[in-house]
Amino acid sequence: MKFFSNEGIGSVPGLMGWQHLIFILLSFTLITILLVFTYRLPKDKIAKTIRIIFWVVLILEICKIIWNLTIRIGASLNDWIPLYYCSIFIYGLALASYGKGKVKRLGETWIFYGQIVAGLAFILYPSTALLIHPLCHVLTIHSLIYHSLAIYVGLLIVLSKYYKPQKEDFIPYTISLMLFCLGVYLFNIIFTTNLMFLNKPVDIWPLANIFTIAKGLYPLIIALAQICGTFVISYYSYIIIKKTRRTKFKGRKNR
Repeated sequence: MKFFSNEGIGSVPGLMGWQHLIFILLSFTLITILLVFTYRLPKDKIAKTIRIIFWVVLILEICKIIWNLTIRIGASLNDWIPLYYCSIFIYGLALASYGKGKVKRLGETWIFYGQIVAGLAFILYPSTALLIHPLCHVLTIHSLIYHSLAIYVGLLIVLSKYYKPQKEDFIPYTISLMLFCLGVYLFNIIFTTNLMFLNKPVDIWPLANIFTIAKGLYPLIIALAQICGTFVISYYSYIIIKKTRRTKFKGRKNR
């Protein structure tokens, strides 16, 4: 089938066209439907749902790797090694599903603080999907499902109160992911890859500018930006929404 070929069906659409709009709408529709049916579930069923999502995502990633190794023309390690920032979703799901205590909590922090923002960023700027593949292509649909599930699980665990964000999460979250980035950086040096774009930036502002100005510090800057930036956005968005809802509730109660 052409859908599974290198070319896919149709032409590469790029961004901000009608196909990108469909891509966004499909993602938000999938997230909404899943949340409507699951966010009120009891905690034991939320845990089961996370475990099911882990296996779904893992199978999807294995299928992607097989496609890259058997069908893709000119595939490199950059195309199929799951060591990008969004790949953390897989490892976070594993820890959250099968870990206990602090390990389980760490997996949940990786999902909530890291993957909602990363997933949204990809849906709005699908750099490895619509910029190089048509909408009707196996990797485009894989990316849509994968990143939608990342957003969904991040929202599910907080909306269901299965996971409650805390400031104290910052240190273990940051240290663990900085170690993850260090491992990826060393992998890049050894195998001349550019996973997580730690060794060379994507040619967009401001990444290219940072690389030009501070080439030696670029890996550290981009790692901290991805880790701390997503934490700050996710945590303070949660706090603002929580305070807003509390204020509205008090206002209704005083009427």
